[in-house]
Amino acid sequence: MIPFDLASVDEYLRARIEEHHIPALSVAIVRDGETLVERAHGVANLEWDAAATPDTSFQLASVTKLLTATLLMALVDDGVVRLDASVLEYLPDAPESWAAITLRHLASHTSGIPDDVGTVASVDEAVEAATHLPLEYKAGEKVRYGLLDFTVLTQVLETVTGKDFQSLLQDRLLTPLQMTSTRFDNTTELSDQPVRVSDVVPHRASIYEWSGHAQRAYSFLFPAWTYSAGGLLSSAADLARWAGALDGGGFLRPDSLEQMWTPQRLGDGTNGAFGVGWIVDEHRGEKATGHSGGPALADIVRFPDQKLTIIVLTNQQNLRPYLAMGVADVVASAAQ
Repeated sequence: MIPFDLASVDEYLRARIEEHHIPALSVAIVRDGETLVERAHGVANLEWDAAATPDTSFQLASVTKLLTATLLMALVDDGVVRLDASVLEYLPDAPESWAAITLRHLASHTSGIPDDVGTVASVDEAVEAATHLPLEYKAGEKVRYGLLDFTVLTQVLETVTGKDFQSLLQDRLLTPLQMTSTRFDNTTELSDQPVRVSDVVPHRASIYEWSGHAQRAYSFLFPAWTYSAGGLLSSAADLARWAGALDGGGFLRPDSLEQMWTPQRLGDGTNGAFGVGWIVDEHRGEKATGHSGGPALADIVRFPDQKLTIIVLTNQQNLRPYLAMGVADVVASAAQ
């Protein structure tokens, strides 16, 4: 177990809460399969003065990609798909220009597939629209962080398994790991009137935007066809269970874990910013991986060599600082 002062972590987070007008914040620190910290601060819903807890569900936004990447590697382990197989192996009606694109390219944002598909209503419509557009660059040539990579990946997984993405995520990841607070809210806009409807999500944190003098409620629509890239709601407690499963070595094979955190080699011989879904970087001379997402800011950083994961979830839309790395620095300073 790493030595650190929990009071120092709380002090750092409380200072950020005050500085950035964060209504609620939840944090978990997991090391080598053990949850060392699981705490929450503030108010998840200002209208009801409902306190946040480690089971409060926050919007993950693009952090969803880390769970999608975990699902992808689980299916690779199952022999359902191959990471370096061509997209055409699974989507034979895709254009020949996609032949060089692999699932690894999709998951590392290096496919070259453009995002400009206009107004679409489903995964199938989005992918169909993308097939009529020229690639922006050759597969593996460069990194362009976008949306359609993960939408095409969704169609591949749905086609191969015969299940929709939400069911696949639930059956292969959420249920086995007992992630009971993790779900999509299925928000839709009614076409004939200015109304949004969604599922009821227990213990959901409302999202707020600080206007300079007051908090205002904030709502962002994640269309269902983008769900593998963003829109998942989850709690610090659930994500701690997921991180612990990655540590344990029983959920994914060790080589599959390493694939997620190995940056994609680009055409010019340099490393891209992404492995399989995960941003790959260095911090203090050590490999650091993870992702952040907004609206609000879900932030996860993992140090694979330490088996150390830090999770920070908030409900302040204006927030941009990456709080998980700040917590990591507090933890590192205390360990010195």
